[in-house]
Amino acid sequence: MSRFIQTCLAATLALAALPAQAATICTYDPAGKSGEYYQLLSEFALEASAWGETIEIKAYTDEETASKDYEAGTCDGVVATGVRLQRFNRFPSTIEAMGALPSYDLLAKLVHTLATSDGAAKKLTHDGNETVGFISVGAAYLFVRDRSIDSVPKLAGKRIATMDYDKAAPAMVERVGAIIVPADLGTIGPKFNNGAVDICYVSAPAYEPFELHRGLADKGGILRSPLAQATLQVMVRPSKFSEGFGKKARTWFDGKFAQSIAAAKKAEGTIPAKYWVDIPASEAGNWDEMFREVRIHLRDDGAYDGSMLKVMRQLRCKADAARAECAEQKE
Repeated sequence: MSRFIQTCLAATLALAALPAQAATICTYDPAGKSGEYYQLLSEFALEASAWGETIEIKAYTDEETASKDYEAGTCDGVVATGVRLQRFNRFPSTIEAMGALPSYDLLAKLVHTLATSDGAAKKLTHDGNETVGFISVGAAYLFVRDRSIDSVPKLAGKRIATMDYDKAAPAMVERVGAIIVPADLGTIGPKFNNGAVDICYVSAPAYEPFELHRGLADKGGILRSPLAQATLQVMVRPSKFSEGFGKKARTWFDGKFAQSIAAAKKAEGTIPAKYWVDIPASEAGNWDEMFREVRIHLRDDGAYDGSMLKVMRQLRCKADAARAECAEQKE
């Protein structure tokens, strides 16, 4: 064997012996490394090592910073809410459309379809980004300082803490004649608790860390009808991972989805029963119509993906064919 060939062989073996460079997934978890979302992603990284992937999970307690670091290329993947990742791909972020999935059962069915459908997989990849997992963080509910606010007309004139990076919420607030008060996950609790706003919207896991019992006090309540299904979504640059990684990841996260729903339900169960307010049956149709008008407006405005809205309408109508929207098919 010539010296040249020996040198090339030695170099090849040396490179093969080097550990693979880790891909970094920047993970938003309000509790940091002690949080359940960070722990779930750490479990995922361990599973992915069996596929030949080397993944480092980096914790962020600020969602905006995590998403900006992903956009800047500091991260090869990111875990953030669907609305925060909307600018990368409207198809998966539309899962969080207002009033689109009124139950956890419908949410689970949709996520399973996205994990197993080759057609959906194509739409989950857009402009160099691929959504490879979904984690339920609970249905978002309206928290009101006055529990008598249980109908659409009663929202008029009320101050609502509104995520300023969410296109859907301002559209709803304007539609009902309420007042937008800009907020984010860091300020929504204090603004509600000190009376700067009359209404806020969050999922049940935020109740205790945000100390929302202070804002609810003796007169407040939580409207039991889900405003939207909040999710954390796992997005990566597929070029940084092995071929087929996305499908394996979606299958893994789909298998864990029931676990995240159970955690959300557990959080809902810790909220005192006295705070839950059932929307009167006579008002249910008005809420549905308001949500539908907002969804159609945001679809036409380019914020929501029309094909995802259609899939979710089909799920709603399969569960309840008597819904008025099933005959009209406007979505």
